[in-house]
Amino acid sequence: MSSRLRFPVLAGLLILFPTVLLDANPPHNWHSHADVVRKVTDLYKKMKSYRAEFQIQTPKKTMTGTASYLNPGKVRFDFSNPAGDMLLSDGKVLWIVISRLNVIGRQDLELDQKDENGNRIFAVMPGSGIDRLFRKYHYRFAGLEQPRKVDGKDYFVLELEQKEKIGGYTQMTLYINSQTYLIEKAEAIDSLDGKTMIQFRNIRPDEPLDGKLFQYSPPDTQRVVYNPLVSEE
Repeated sequence: MSSRLRFPVLAGLLILFPTVLLDANPPHNWHSHADVVRKVTDLYKKMKSYRAEFQIQTPKKTMTGTASYLNPGKVRFDFSNPAGDMLLSDGKVLWIVISRLNVIGRQDLELDQKDENGNRIFAVMPGSGIDRLFRKYHYRFAGLEQPRKVDGKDYFVLELEQKEKIGGYTQMTLYINSQTYLIEKAEAIDSLDGKTMIQFRNIRPDEPLDGKLFQYSPPDTQRVVYNPLVSEE
């Protein structure tokens, strides 16, 4: 029996926190897209922790809040809009708090569920989430002028296309700061042509974080829904 991944916006947030050459011509400043990806991947692999403000825009709503990451595999998204919502994971279990519905989701990330191609939906893979991202997508520069000015800042702009069409985000565009190699913005298109934009501001790599920040116990008064990100077919 196969399963499919639901709520691509939520799943896409967890992506954050072998090179395929699609563009044969090197850009003008001698940075190849493979060089940029290597520097980005190395930076995030060495990062022990991370905190930033985020904004997520979809056709229907805008969400804001603070994102936190602690190596290995601990992530937390505290939402200021919608206020009280939260995503939190210790790498084994993902908690999804939806305040307005007074409900909490508990997703087992070690669940042996497979997609229609037989791949594990929540596969445990070596390396950081950024490393996994570039393994799952073909990538190339979005044009020869790299880096280029976007909103007054210099970015390397990468176009990504999903190698296997397994749902979630089929195409992405990453905006990588040309000085720090931090990913500051991502634009994504899902399998239904829905568009999502994620921006990170005030990024603080290696900010000291307490491991207790990534622990969670739901209140007894709230209903818990188990494994809400997958549905069996």
